[in-house]
Amino acid sequence: MSGEQWPTVTEATIRELARSKSYDRGQSYYERGAVSEVVRRGETLRADVKGSQYQPYTVTIDLDDAGVARTDCSCPYDHGGICKHRVAVLLTSIREPDRVSTQQPLSELIADAKPETLQNLLGELVDRRPEVADWVETRLTTVDDETDTTSSVSVNLDSIRRQANHALPKPGQRGHDDAYAEAERMAEELDALLEQARMALEAEDGDTALDVLAAITDELADNRWAGLLPHDIPSVYEVLGDLDETFIEAILTAELTERERDEWKERLTEWDDQFRHFMGESTFMAAADAAEQGWDDERVQQAMEGTLDEGAFWGDETPWYGEDIVTARLTVLEREDRIEEYLNLAEAAAQPQAYATMLVQQGRNEAAVDYAIERLSTPGGVLEVAKTLRAHDQTQAALRVAQHGLTLEEFRKDTLAEWLRDRAASAGDRDLVLEAAVAAFEASPSLRAYQAIEEHADDWESVRPDLLEFLRTQNPRDRTTARSVEVFLHEGEYDEAIALAESTPQTSVIEPVVEAVVEERPHWAISTCKSQAEPIIENGQHDSYGTAVRWLRRAGTAAQAADELDEWREYVETMRDNHYPKYKLRPMLDELLEEF
Repeated sequence: MSGEQWPTVTEATIRELARSKSYDRGQSYYERGAVSEVVRRGETLRADVKGSQYQPYTVTIDLDDAGVARTDCSCPYDHGGICKHRVAVLLTSIREPDRVSTQQPLSELIADAKPETLQNLLGELVDRRPEVADWVETRLTTVDDETDTTSSVSVNLDSIRRQANHALPKPGQRGHDDAYAEAERMAEELDALLEQARMALEAEDGDTALDVLAAITDELADNRWAGLLPHDIPSVYEVLGDLDETFIEAILTAELTERERDEWKERLTEWDDQFRHFMGESTFMAAADAAEQGWDDERVQQAMEGTLDEGAFWGDETPWYGEDIVTARLTVLEREDRIEEYLNLAEAAAQPQAYATMLVQQGRNEAAVDYAIERLSTPGGVLEVAKTLRAHDQTQAALRVAQHGLTLEEFRKDTLAEWLRDRAASAGDRDLVLEAAVAAFEASPSLRAYQAIEEHADDWESVRPDLLEFLRTQNPRDRTTARSVEVFLHEGEYDEAIALAESTPQTSVIEPVVEAVVEERPHWAISTCKSQAEPIIENGQHDSYGTAVRWLRRAGTAAQAADELDEWREYVETMRDNHYPKYKLRPMLDELLEEF
């Protein structure tokens, strides 16, 4: 099965997933052979990519029938879209499918193996990686506890501490040379430990959750790990933020005396001082405030009793972490089935999405719809309530709420519109399908959104001109420019596509236009390709010579179409002679000339 490919993944797909710079850098990584060990197991693709660090980065890509479902990379990139390493792996998989080694999914291997074989393999793994023993012990204890009829959860705190200590970074040791990879490993292992506390909370065992969280935090506080890590790893900040949020919920779940709450407040405040150096801001002050307030706080009591007006809970001063505490309170109230108190607090604290969602869960669907339409002001909030309604078999109510969301103009409107378009199609409401499809296209223009309108429009030729005119009136912006180009090329509107390509330095926009207009606008293609290749060669960017040659190859194809191949050959020969000392470039240009 080597070389098998997912037909739904194309280079256009990759361009849509990545920012233009990430795509260009990923293409450069692909061209210089940075991708290795490309393995496919079932619907998962995994590969190593040699980057700027000693250890290669590990890329994992999950695919499904619709294309790329999920991606992950051990690098610290977090600037929107997928990173250059993931781009390089995806390009490798579609341009050189023979490099992809197809192997049986581990789930199938495990299913086919004998129990004694798996037991021996696990024993061998523990022998090779002693730290795994604590993880196995904790997980097995948890599995046993899931079948327990009591409400408490038993954990081995010594094991939790050892695992928390193992999670700390150890740069310089064997296998720990990459500080970024160490940070990602730390975040992943700490999150697995936090899961033990979350499971205790699900069993309404706040005391055990606090014990687990304290064991983790003590290990972090007693070690100087912060100085061993870069300060630009989002996953580390996220897991420490999760630690605080879980603490809040645990404190509000445990039945603590006033004295115990005071002790926890003092303890959390001390930890906060210790963590502030790395985080640059408070880590545990929200949990400390929750400990101070408990459930006896007068304002909390008033809110739950319903004696505060909508939004009045906050008063004049709202701490920046105030909503985190309210969210935790709502979670606890829902778990304890204190529904009216939940609704009262949600309304007093101006949490309309939580309020409407709970109405749906209680079967009060008409009230939920009316409330959502009147109070929700963001497409994201509307979408979540609509999804909840549909999950409770209230499809028409869900469509009504989502249609209201089309009138809102904030973040996630495109996601809401796409969801409504597809659900309305399933419900057979063609007018609503078209309304949502157009809204999705206008919120985030793309060829896929454009074709969805074509698919559902009864009179496509009356709709099409308005959509193209809408694109013409848009100011060019990063990702929308590339997507608009795709639509114009699809419709053969080459002058519009060229105008957009000339408005941006993004090669992810310029490249597909050049490839599409080689026959129709060869002279523009030749000029554009030269302008892309020349700076790379003139500046001696040897790692990008492959990119320059690829541009010159496109220029050659356009020259053939324009019947100007002799002029192109002369140009390339002159380029080669003028840059003869560039030994890496010279043979590449010779090979290019041989092609033509």
